[in-house]
Amino acid sequence: MKESIVRSVEGLYEQRTLELVKIAVRKGFTPLQILDWLRIGMERVGDHYEKCDYFIADLIFAGIIFQEVMDLDELKALYAMPAVPRTGKIVVASVYGDCHDIGKNIFASFATTAGFEVIDIGIDVPSSTILEKVQEHKPDIIGLSGMQQETTIEMKKITDGLDDLGMRDQIRVMIGGACVDDGVTHLSVGADYGTKDVTKAVEICKQWIQEKK
Repeated sequence: MKESIVRSVEGLYEQRTLELVKIAVRKGFTPLQILDWLRIGMERVGDHYEKCDYFIADLIFAGIIFQEVMDLDELKALYAMPAVPRTGKIVVASVYGDCHDIGKNIFASFATTAGFEVIDIGIDVPSSTILEKVQEHKPDIIGLSGMQQETTIEMKKITDGLDDLGMRDQIRVMIGGACVDDGVTHLSVGADYGTKDVTKAVEICKQWIQEKK
């Protein structure tokens, strides 16, 4: 089942992917498992793009397929099951200068399934707006996504802004996306952690909540 879904996403087979996900739900696979398979497929699409085998239109279409999967009634029914109590709050955004949302959306879905309350404030969001939302929602964690290396400048504005507001020691900051390299970029940004691995990101968020408690 896993490899079938991964290859279907990688091949940009829209209807086949939707049908395979429906079958996976009927067979009892969890949302986390299905989302992980989708993530792997999306990463392979990204690899094809980097090798110039795929074009920007293919990336966009892969994002459309992912969103269609997330809108399936079968998958929504699983998410509606109150199996996990809310354990923490995360504000997520793609920072100013970044109009990509695939990675952010996958992380938000993973985190929601893991029991977090996730407030998604969108793409291409200025640092001032993110800081306003942080003051409004008072999250435990901020998740920032960026593709280009230049987006790290905007991320640094957010961590500096948290310092100015006196909130930095209350909130953990996670960064992700193509701007992250080998877990080092977060140091220059002033974030607590950086990764391209969505599963790892959610596990770290769980650890932070346990430490806070």
